[in-house]
Amino acid sequence: MSVANYVQQSYLLADSVIVGHYVGVDGLAGVGAAQPIFYLVNAVFLGLVSGFAIRFARMTGSGRAERQQDAVIGLALFAVVWAGLCIGLVFGATGFFLDAMGIHGGVAAGSTTYLRTLSLGFVGMFGIGALGGFLRGLGDSRTVMYIMVFSSLLNIALAWTFVAVLGWGLRGAALGTVTAASLAFVAGLVLVARRHGVHRYRSSLPELAWQAGLSLRLGFPVGIQHVMLSLGTMVLTSLIAPFGTAAIAAFSIASRLEALAGRFYLDLSGAVTVFVAQHTGAGDAERARRVLLEALRICVWGTLAESLLVILLRQDIAAAFTTDAEVRAIVGSYILMAYPFFLCYSAMAVTHGFLNGIGRTVFPLVCTMLSFLVVRVPTAFLLKGPLGLDGIIWAVPIGWFVGLAYTAFAVRRYIKDPRRFIPVQKLPV
Repeated sequence: MSVANYVQQSYLLADSVIVGHYVGVDGLAGVGAAQPIFYLVNAVFLGLVSGFAIRFARMTGSGRAERQQDAVIGLALFAVVWAGLCIGLVFGATGFFLDAMGIHGGVAAGSTTYLRTLSLGFVGMFGIGALGGFLRGLGDSRTVMYIMVFSSLLNIALAWTFVAVLGWGLRGAALGTVTAASLAFVAGLVLVARRHGVHRYRSSLPELAWQAGLSLRLGFPVGIQHVMLSLGTMVLTSLIAPFGTAAIAAFSIASRLEALAGRFYLDLSGAVTVFVAQHTGAGDAERARRVLLEALRICVWGTLAESLLVILLRQDIAAAFTTDAEVRAIVGSYILMAYPFFLCYSAMAVTHGFLNGIGRTVFPLVCTMLSFLVVRVPTAFLLKGPLGLDGIIWAVPIGWFVGLAYTAFAVRRYIKDPRRFIPVQKLPV
């Protein structure tokens, strides 16, 4: 999964580099302003899909894999309906969201063009996400890797062609994603059909509704978590907007970099979710606990090495995206101030994977609301007056620290007594 997602993040970074060098700071700002809106429609879907992944994993662990076909069909129908709703949302409400964030003029026009073009590929994007949820639940991350690598490499090639060669600007960058996602989804369907025979699945309506309802109930708190994150990101963008186009562009770069830096730990969190759900389904509480402890050890050493590397290379990283001196200075400041505390974020993310795996998906939701909406956003608002952009940056590690503290409080009883999260009938005799 990390190989697949690092290739995908490489596309996102390459996309920003291409836009920064061939469209300019306004182009980077347009993509940055579009990110919270795209995050709203995409991440919420992936959050809800996590409920299906947990269901698949539990069925696998408990030896009831034959019942997965009902959940698979429910997931497919949900993906199609969600794509249609989100296309309508983008075309109908993009202007409202941009106005609310204080984005106007050329930056708003670029964001609107980018998002509306991107929405044409939602069926492919959400389809890939649905395939990924199904395959992760089975433990088949290798097939997910093939699909994601194909999509991302094709995306890089198309973005370069449409933006750098043909000069289509932000519309070209979005078209590259649309084309790559659609082709990768079709290829993924063929591959999954050959490996797992999903094209032969059948289901009755009552069973389909029951399985889909259980899965969505598990994923609902994760989906709400992403809604809160996206809305909070819009509020933060509205705080950044008065500082000018360079500030919006810089925070867009910082967001892409943060996604790349945190990608491994989110994948590790997803792996923890699946393994813990499987062990929970099998009634093995102690192994589920050990999964978290081993993942946290990996997290600590990996984060320390990664943070040090990013801090040392911060000037080179900023220069890779843009030649604008002001944007580069803001990106460098962000890295220097936030990344010494990145362990708070990575440890929190990995522990959330454990909580999701045992079915306690409300805890990560509460943590997100606390660290992001209750702490980070108000802190950014309070500190931007006396400290300017530095105050908005300082709010990032403060939110991480509070989130980690709450997560440690929430998980402590399950670490001390892992039998708490195993149903009585599942306990070994």
